[in-house]
Amino acid sequence: MDVESWKITAAAEAARLIRDGKVVGLGSGTTVAKIINAISDLTSNATYVTGSSSSQKLADKYGLNLSTLDVHPILDLAIDGADEVDPNFDLLKGHGGAHTREKIVAGAAKKVVIVVDRTKLVKKLGQRSPVPVEIIPFAREYTMRKLAELGGKPTLRVVSGASPLITDNGNYIVDLKFRAIPEAAKLEQQINCLPGVIDNGLFAGVADVLLVGYAGGCKILKDKESFLKFLSV
Repeated sequence: MDVESWKITAAAEAARLIRDGKVVGLGSGTTVAKIINAISDLTSNATYVTGSSSSQKLADKYGLNLSTLDVHPILDLAIDGADEVDPNFDLLKGHGGAHTREKIVAGAAKKVVIVVDRTKLVKKLGQRSPVPVEIIPFAREYTMRKLAELGGKPTLRVVSGASPLITDNGNYIVDLKFRAIPEAAKLEQQINCLPGVIDNGLFAGVADVLLVGYAGGCKILKDKESFLKFLSV
């Protein structure tokens, strides 16, 4: 199972969606890095808004035309990856801690395309990965207690040693683990209503199209029926 080649195939397909003169949002993560690399091989005169400092640095390295949401508040297209995707096209994101900016970029786009490899498709969100929650440092202990009241197990994300990971926004990440998430939209709202929370890694009702890399190439999924049919193969 060559997952990396699946990602590269799907990334190349995503890059081909970009048209001259369009303004395109780019998320963050390893798949988006492959998409940026694929874009650099094309002669596309598009403008890009990135959802993380890492994506911005990589896009700048490849000489892409970069802008901001202040200049371009409406994006023609947003392209991003995901850690998990369920049959309702609800997403779990934030392994890299950039989900707050990624969600803003997705919200500004007329169309959102999510690029994943086949292993990221799941029947229920949360069975593999925790929900990343960005919180302000001032309210760490209080917010973690409130998150635990939702039924999950909160863990502060740390880097080398015991130092908390710091996001591009200067905040902390708490990974909130559930056994499963049956209602992503409801939980997303419940988490975001807690004082001290900036945003979380549940993206309910955001994705319009999935590009899925697999052994046979890249599959375009547009609805629940096509998702379940592909998952059963």
